[in-house]
Amino acid sequence: MSTAPDIKPSAFIGRPQSRTDGPLKVSGRATYTSDVDLPGMLYAVPACSTIASGRIASLEFASAQAMPGVKLILHRGNISKLYRIPGNSFEDGYVDEQRPPFENDIVRYYGQYVACVIAETFEAASAAAAAVKVAYEIAEHDVRDDFGVHDTHNERETQSERGDASRAFDEADVKTDVVYATPAETHNPIELHATVAHWDGERYTFYETSQAASNHRGTLVQMLGVPKDKVRVISRHLGSGFGGKLWMWPHSLLAGVASPQTERPVKLVVSRRMMLQNVGHRPRTDSACASAPQRTASSCPCSTTS
Repeated sequence: MSTAPDIKPSAFIGRPQSRTDGPLKVSGRATYTSDVDLPGMLYAVPACSTIASGRIASLEFASAQAMPGVKLILHRGNISKLYRIPGNSFEDGYVDEQRPPFENDIVRYYGQYVACVIAETFEAASAAAAAVKVAYEIAEHDVRDDFGVHDTHNERETQSERGDASRAFDEADVKTDVVYATPAETHNPIELHATVAHWDGERYTFYETSQAASNHRGTLVQMLGVPKDKVRVISRHLGSGFGGKLWMWPHSLLAGVASPQTERPVKLVVSRRMMLQNVGHRPRTDSACASAPQRTASSCPCSTTS
């Protein structure tokens, strides 16, 4: 005969605990990435695509380059070599946007970085980024709000095939009769994504808004093409991330490239507008609810009625 285990009260659960970072946060003394201020630091502001799909026909940045305080304008023609990750695993480094910035002239989404201005002040970099002129060859973009599950005109190419799916569905005792959809969602916490990159001539130090500093480091090492012992990633405090800060985004690479080219630390803080464009999102999902043939949709266990 079994007896109930002797469960002792927890020393932590259900009891008030002191948070070591609490006093720093409520007093405003916590240092987030955008608060990092290094001697001689420059500021980076990207110029973003104003089309959703197409190709960059030309970039004109002579007037922006001549503006006061501008030190460098990164673009496809002068950015140092960056690499794609071969395996893309959490063990060695995972990145959501595998294509490095300025890899080619193709525009795949609205807001994509097309150039990046590095200047003495944030204001100077912002003004020069706005002065970069871009001409595009615009292509049609897909704005459908579904996966085409019920669209007979949308013929999808089969990438792989195993078994007879149509026959299995026809003979199944349980069939899908309800589909629930969730819209796309943006990860938009209070703290903006930010990077401060410092190349001291021998190694990198990155201050990052990261939920996974080791993964961030592994990704930077591979995409920058530098040895692992040459990169350190520091994430002191995080103003939430909702999963959007689990991996590196292209702005980290832009700051990482700019620092050795200017021989100074570089800070890049993603704007609130860019948060909706450049650091990923949760895509739309369709979830099918299956019920036995004798049930009605309303009796499906995961159905809701009002």
